Amino acid sequence: MAEYWDIYDRDRNLTGRTIRRGDPFQEGEYYVCCDFWVMNSAGQFLISRRHPAKKRGGLWEFGGGGVLAGETTLQAVIREVGEELGLRVTEKEPRLLATYANKNYFLDVFLIRKDARISDLRLQPEEVTEAKWVTEEELFRMMDSGEFIHSDAVRFQLYRHLI
Repeated sequence: MAEYWDIYDRDRNLTGRTIRRGDPFQEGEYYVCCDFWVMNSAGQFLISRRHPAKKRGGLWEFGGGGVLAGETTLQAVIREVGEELGLRVTEKEPRLLATYANKNYFLDVFLIRKDARISDLRLQPEEVTEAKWVTEEELFRMMDSGEFIHSDAVRFQLYRHLI
């Protein structure tokens, strides 16, 4: 099923136009996406490994995705956490940390403080092959070794002080 995204201008105002994911953007058009960082009470981060068939397959990442037409980023985060990890999140749990603007998109980074057992997760098989909790030190080691997606690592280093 095709995904459709709302189009925004450079000031993040809705333009009233939507496009299908994968279609080209016109000059000055932007879409909105989100990242979510799940952190447990022990200070560990929940990361997942991308399916090998996906772009950057086999690498570890924080979750996230595109905000569908008509959605808010909060709604998208709740949907993405549920789809990718099978983890239920209420509207009160995600906290917006920062907005990252790049090329033709705005990316809202959310922190979710939640305890969950890996065995209770229901991974989306076409997206995620495994998940695990890691300490910040383990996360930085994975970033240094190239096991973690570079763009996620950049944002984590930019915004981790906001946690």
